[in-house]
Amino acid sequence: MKREYHKWFAQALGRDMELLVFGHGGMPILVFPTSMGAFFEFEDRGMIGAVADKLEHGALQLVCVSSVDGESWYNRSTHPRHRVARHLQYENYLLSDVVPFVRQQNAHPTLGVTGVSFGAYHAMTLALRHPWTFTSCV
Repeated sequence: MKREYHKWFAQALGRDMELLVFGHGGMPILVFPTSMGAFFEFEDRGMIGAVADKLEHGALQLVCVSSVDGESWYNRSTHPRHRVARHLQYENYLLSDVVPFVRQQNAHPTLGVTGVSFGAYHAMTLALRHPWTFTSCV
């Protein structure tokens, strides 16, 4: 199964961000980790193995991103306005960096989002706020 690691400087966040891509084709899905989680969490918890056949046969492609929850929603040392602002920077990073990256890698006409725990919050929020970009949410 194809597994690629990517890292680049995210202008919207002012720092490096990392992600993992699993699979070579099929419907791409952005995968959000649990609260304050990282891009490798889905793999570490055995979820990649659970869908390995779909990844190997080109039916599915997973793009696992990190969160900035510790800098936004879970950053209790800053005013809520700054937490929201950081989250919006994260959303901008996803829309301006990650989505174009996925589109460059995979020409599939749809793009889904998924996550578990607080990652599900990110997936649902993004899907509802940008339905012209994200066609499904699991």
